[in-house]
Amino acid sequence: MSKAEDELAIRQLAAAYTDAVNTRNVEGMAGVYAPDGEILARDRSSRPVKGMPMLLKVFQKLMHDREFLVQTTHSGLVEVHGDRATSRWWFSEIKKPTGSATYQYKVGVYQDEVVRLDIGWRYARRFTDTLFVYDLPINDAHHPPPPFLPLVALPGPT
Repeated sequence: MSKAEDELAIRQLAAAYTDAVNTRNVEGMAGVYAPDGEILARDRSSRPVKGMPMLLKVFQKLMHDREFLVQTTHSGLVEVHGDRATSRWWFSEIKKPTGSATYQYKVGVYQDEVVRLDIGWRYARRFTDTLFVYDLPINDAHHPPPPFLPLVALPGPT
């Protein structure tokens, strides 16, 4: 693969994660990670979540705890160094925690260590930091998600 093809594949990885979040596809969310990949939310006092079984469990709880969630990942930066890469993606979310009387608007950043595997590029380690959270008054503005078309080009569970 050329460096441009590698970068495009890593950009597709970030897009696949956001699509999985928005379609509430827990397996797709975990599928962008290496089998021993991990995520760490540095703005919370939590420990890293590592390995596919734990990622699936945490992402399933995350979706259960959100009645509504839409994430937008903004254009990012990617640096490829052979079979390893780093990337940074700014994101925003609007979410309604289950049972909450408010929506939340959030701005954050993902900073990633990415690795090339036989199955393609995957996140070896992903750091997430929240920079801004704002509670919004609730109303009946959101609707249930539509039926989604399957896109076979997106990474999934291995």
